[in-house]
Amino acid sequence: MADRSLTVPDASLALSEHALAIGQEFPNVETCRRTLKDIAIALHFDLRIVKSDRSRFIAKCSKEGCPWRVHVAKCPGVPTFSVRTLQGEHTCEGVNNLHHQQASVGWVARSVEARIRDNPQFKPKEILQDIRDRHGVAVSYMQAWRGKERSMAALHGTFEEGFRLLPAYCLFWNLIKHILKENTWSCGSFLDENFRDTFKNTKLVNIFWNAVYALTAAEFESKITEMVEISQDVIPWFQHFSPQLWAVAYFEGTRYGHFTLGVTELLYNWALECHELPVVQMMEHIRLQLTSWFNSRRDIGMSWASILVPSAEKRVLEAIADAHCYQVLRANEVEFEIVSTERTNIVDISSRVCSCCRWQLNGLPCAHAAAALISCGQNAHLFAEPCFTVASYRETYSEIINPIPDKCLWRELGVGTEGGVARVDISIRPPKTRRPPGRPKKKVLRVENFKRPKRVVQCGRCHLLGHSQKKCTLSI
Repeated sequence: MADRSLTVPDASLALSEHALAIGQEFPNVETCRRTLKDIAIALHFDLRIVKSDRSRFIAKCSKEGCPWRVHVAKCPGVPTFSVRTLQGEHTCEGVNNLHHQQASVGWVARSVEARIRDNPQFKPKEILQDIRDRHGVAVSYMQAWRGKERSMAALHGTFEEGFRLLPAYCLFWNLIKHILKENTWSCGSFLDENFRDTFKNTKLVNIFWNAVYALTAAEFESKITEMVEISQDVIPWFQHFSPQLWAVAYFEGTRYGHFTLGVTELLYNWALECHELPVVQMMEHIRLQLTSWFNSRRDIGMSWASILVPSAEKRVLEAIADAHCYQVLRANEVEFEIVSTERTNIVDISSRVCSCCRWQLNGLPCAHAAAALISCGQNAHLFAEPCFTVASYRETYSEIINPIPDKCLWRELGVGTEGGVARVDISIRPPKTRRPPGRPKKKVLRVENFKRPKRVVQCGRCHLLGHSQKKCTLSI
């Protein structure tokens, strides 16, 4: 047995570190089983369990004729187990291949627990290679996948435990309490039983999301009509939640020239690594990321000395550079006529309007507006919309995300709390879902993926539909 340690890939798994001795104690029988399993894998021999119950554990080498045997029994009056008899010499060749019977899912989970704690995105393929490099054992992909699932549950808890802790967690997060009070749509409708009962039909749900992302009122009304035709149960729900709370078509603010789901996709990918965690751990992960995000951007905002943020500053400087080629005619105190070789534009600096419409759409002075402002001695940077200013940027990230105490204190601090949004004695169960076959989808549905009519292109030369000016065949 002196040369058996040479077959172990990792020096830390040498025979001297896995030696048993008579009188050696274990806190419980489960620890004893795990230790003997680790020894069998490290020394590359198969372990056969002869007897295992609450008072004793007897195991031997599975090879016929090999005398290796160990007998562990419970100590009287205490929960510990100790080695009573031990025959520690092997006469067999052991396991000559990479497969090992003791390399179970539970053993895989314990082997990669530290790696998964540091990197939750540790993939099953990486687990396969890691176990082979460290232990010289080959496991199947399914064993690695199940081992990761079990290790994640041991580290972060199950989904049932996460939902059970959710009321106590909400009690300590002031941001969630604010959302529950102010934003009915985000926390009311989707958690509402009536919503889940109403939108059971898959086709109905698809049409509903098309209505959410509808850019015009006509598209929105069309989708609502389709939903009503499928089920009359949606009518009370629509009457209870006004479209201003959830439909893009009824957004009351200014979009400033573009509409995109880029922010949604950014946040989705930014929090992708926590999607497989239970709900409380997922919220904690997002909270910690938001805290880091706010701190870094708060520092960035304090380092800027300009009026506008850098991206807006660049566009205004480009407009000022282009403004020098225009002729400015002043009509009165606020209205200007900007003359160029192409066309003439009218600018009203009091209402921040230009006939080219770029000022209204982008929220930043266009070249015509910059020419008018420069001619009357005004600073073009001061006529940008407030959302583009450094002051607004700093105010955006000035909010404080309060820390959360350890979960062992939630129930103790939450008992007797009045006025909170959740009581710790409320029991929340996870939704009843059936996991579909195959690998889960992790891509975000873009706006373009929804079935919407495409924008019709109009030629700027012949004014016909279906092609652009570059592809126009009309002779000049």
